[in-house]
Amino acid sequence: MNRSLFALFNLTLIFAAAFVGMRLYRRRDPDLSQVRGSRLLGSAARGWYFSNLEPFELLFARLGVSPTALTYLQLVGSALCAVAYAAGLIYSAGFLLLASGTLDILDGKLARRTGWVSQRGAFLDSVVDRYAEFVVWMGLMVYFQDGAAVWAVLLALLGGTMVSYTRARAEALGVPCEIGFLQRPERFVLLGFGSIFSSVSVHVFGSGAGLLVPLVWLLAVLSNLTALQRIVHVTRALKNGEDRRG
Repeated sequence: MNRSLFALFNLTLIFAAAFVGMRLYRRRDPDLSQVRGSRLLGSAARGWYFSNLEPFELLFARLGVSPTALTYLQLVGSALCAVAYAAGLIYSAGFLLLASGTLDILDGKLARRTGWVSQRGAFLDSVVDRYAEFVVWMGLMVYFQDGAAVWAVLLALLGGTMVSYTRARAEALGVPCEIGFLQRPERFVLLGFGSIFSSVSVHVFGSGAGLLVPLVWLLAVLSNLTALQRIVHVTRALKNGEDRRG
């Protein structure tokens, strides 16, 4: 019973902090013209989160921390997240995933603030992102082991890989490709917060894996649909370009 109350308290605290923080942010009437949004994470939500990261960005810049250091630290955080998933520490894994995703945002923002933007840094960031996402799914695979949810993990891993690959290949061909419902930040947010809420639901309702299994299936379906959406978008753009040249 005490665990259930503590879990409910944590859940209430998370929602209350987000609600109060967003209301205070909206009262400042922020300029969101330079903030890109998506169907899941609108410009207001992203702008609010970025504004909360600014003190850390300024601190790292003042301390002389390099963006590359944050990139590698993100990989360490993802590895710890994978270990937590494999050990069944779903609540901790959710927070570690959100933390490593935050570091992925911070390294780019820090690079732009300090002027350390480079092709080498962008390349390393992309490579580390792929490894970081891969190890997280491997941790979940160990957690589910031989259950049917292992197939959901494999499909989600495939979908996430293809979402990233289609964008990289399209941009190499000169076609902008940032469309899609479930891009990488959305996957981090859904899996991170979903893991936290799933762990809470287990303590409150005693429902086995809680929300985690249906959440992973949802991620598997939506990530592959996003990849297909990008494939259709790019093939149409390339065909139109060829038709104009013809």
